[in-house]
Amino acid sequence: MLDGKLRIAPICYHVLHQVPVMVAHEMNYLYDEGLKTADGSLAYTISHDSMLPFGLEKLAIAQAMKEKSVDIALDVQPRTVFYQRARGADLYIIAGWRNQHTNVWIGPPHIKSLQDLKGKRVGISDFNSIRHWAIQIQLKKAGLDLERDIEWVRVGITHHLMKNAIRTGKVECVPVPTWHAEEMKQEGCNVLVSPADQYPNGRPERVVAATGRILEERPDLIKSFLKGLIRAYWFVRDMPKNHEYLINLDKRVRFLSPDPEERIVENHPARTPRDLEAMPFPIHGRATGFEDMLKEEERLGDLNYNVPAISEVCAQDLVTEAYKELLSRKELEAEHQRVSAVAQRWGY
Repeated sequence: MLDGKLRIAPICYHVLHQVPVMVAHEMNYLYDEGLKTADGSLAYTISHDSMLPFGLEKLAIAQAMKEKSVDIALDVQPRTVFYQRARGADLYIIAGWRNQHTNVWIGPPHIKSLQDLKGKRVGISDFNSIRHWAIQIQLKKAGLDLERDIEWVRVGITHHLMKNAIRTGKVECVPVPTWHAEEMKQEGCNVLVSPADQYPNGRPERVVAATGRILEERPDLIKSFLKGLIRAYWFVRDMPKNHEYLINLDKRVRFLSPDPEERIVENHPARTPRDLEAMPFPIHGRATGFEDMLKEEERLGDLNYNVPAISEVCAQDLVTEAYKELLSRKELEAEHQRVSAVAQRWGY
């Protein structure tokens, strides 16, 4: 905390990762759930700047949070927290963020399996991104050498850029949402792997992390934050009711970004109601699927340290309490029922 206020900041520069917390702020969920001072002012601050250059979080997140007085870090890769906890860092997973991999990996007509990618180019949004992480796991399962058999190509983050990379022959494999995959299958493309089918218990692609100090000293503030965040998750996936607001919010946040790729609205076509409804923000707020995640990290050879137990890394008791308290409120019943139907339809 700094000046008596909870400090919240994203670890990643991608603007989409700021949308839920900005919903919680602009819709007054954080304030209404208790993040206010005795005189009625805000008891929190939200930074729009990422704490670290992309890809460095595994090594430096704890130090960055210390130097910037950050209590809650958004959109953190869970393996980052396991690595940091193994080194004694005062950092814990307190909630889920993106709790499923929503893309399938697709190739042009002449690529019919992951094995066919040997010696080929694979398109990713960013090095060390969750898409890069996800396809490495699948390629390793398929028996490919990630360094010698694959040429990695950064093609950009949007679905439009990914699809064009296949259509123009820039790469032989990219990730796209399932509904775009159906469109590309009609062009003769092939779905090479669907990670979501492999993770019925969820896959914690990104999580929310907090320092042990704030959890010990002000659990009340953390619970208030988590109640506001869960309500924001519901809001984002409640379509088409909240679509227009979210499109405009995305534009507002983009104009705050100093990154040239993120800042220009025209580079990021508006997300459809289907895009937003399919966002894997868990309606209960919890991160799940750590057991499978750790097994796959071991398969990749990335667990070259004494891995702490999940119970020593996760502190999700407050998010469980927050969700239970929200469910007890009559005024939220209809909203929860709508988003529960959405989650059932998508499977997460």
